[in-house]
Amino acid sequence: MDLIKDINGEIRRGIVVNELMETSIPNIYAAGDCCESFDITINQNRVLALLPNAYMQGECAGINMAGGKKIFDKAIPMNAIGFFGLHIITAGSYDGDVYYERNGGYKKLFTKDGLLKGYILVGNVEKAGIYTSLIREKIPLKNIDFELICKKPGLMAFSKADRMKKLGGA
Repeated sequence: MDLIKDINGEIRRGIVVNELMETSIPNIYAAGDCCESFDITINQNRVLALLPNAYMQGECAGINMAGGKKIFDKAIPMNAIGFFGLHIITAGSYDGDVYYERNGGYKKLFTKDGLLKGYILVGNVEKAGIYTSLIREKIPLKNIDFELICKKPGLMAFSKADRMKKLGGA
């Protein structure tokens, strides 16, 4: 952060970057834990020092530095851990209406403004990627079978056209 600060780049809690990962100084890019990201679940910038976000930021910055055009606009907080065989994954924000299930594990899904905004899974975390995709892609819940997603997450909750697209067939 000091490198950017020393050349009068904008710093808050992290290096301020736009969706191209460009700092306030033209043609200077930054990515990773030192940067602020726009958290799409709460619609504000904050430091999200997490590997998946850093990876996507780095890819975006590299493509743009090389003259390509890539936007990173899918940052969300996310954590995963396991203790003695018990797995826990959390992602997004925990504001809005709540779907709760405790059936051999623990599941909470948070919805707001017709979108999945966050989740907490303890125990069965196998389908966490579907929930993460719903958040990152901002898929309107009216476009899927949300009741099915809550109880048995899987591609069957999506339309045939969306399933084909996700599986690379369209």
